[in-house]
Amino acid sequence: MSGETGPTAYSVAGHYDDRYFADLAARYRKRNRFARTRIGNVFAILPPVRGRTVLDLGCGMGTFTIETGRAGARAIGIDPAAAALEAARRVAAAEGVGAKFVRGDAAELPVAGDSADVVLAADLVEHLDDVTLARILGEARRVLREGGRLVIYTPSRSHLFERLRLAGVMPEDPSHIGLRTEAQLTAALAAAGFQVESSRFLPSHLPGWNVLEKLLSKRVPLLRRRVGLVAREVAGG
Repeated sequence: MSGETGPTAYSVAGHYDDRYFADLAARYRKRNRFARTRIGNVFAILPPVRGRTVLDLGCGMGTFTIETGRAGARAIGIDPAAAALEAARRVAAAEGVGAKFVRGDAAELPVAGDSADVVLAADLVEHLDDVTLARILGEARRVLREGGRLVIYTPSRSHLFERLRLAGVMPEDPSHIGLRTEAQLTAALAAAGFQVESSRFLPSHLPGWNVLEKLLSKRVPLLRRRVGLVAREVAGG
């Protein structure tokens, strides 16, 4: 994780260019193993979305805005990158799914308070410094209706692959400035006035590895590929 003097979510924003979103869009449209696993993992932790308003923060090329819209949600994707929203609108049209995409900063959401039932941050928080994460969690709390849920899906800092990246053995993703463990995420949520309702470790898309991750992740931190957290506002907070 970065401190206030390290890289920020804004200083690494240039990593997300047209090629980045085009690659994600191609994986999604083909429904390759990576895309299928990612969608399955997120829907395994999402509460029911039919008839509910879902805000997809840092929506990128729109995977979960589109998928929750397909599942009957009033889906709104929010991203600061124009290239992301252009890609998302193209993919949504090609998929035949109605979804709304809005350009905006998740740290200052262009959304009224108490207007969302579910706020989703899928593959977002690993790109955030601590200060920006705290601001985004505060905004999520502001826009959630009473009884709403915040859902976070992110790589776990404890996984073997991330340990190897930090050691320089595997190539790092320069935008992953905020990799955190389950405990660190839980602490950040508590500081923002949230209580974790459920926590799961979710597998990667890699054959063989995903079997080990499913069987052993609860006991072996090195096999915790993804963390999925569902949180609600602390009662009386």
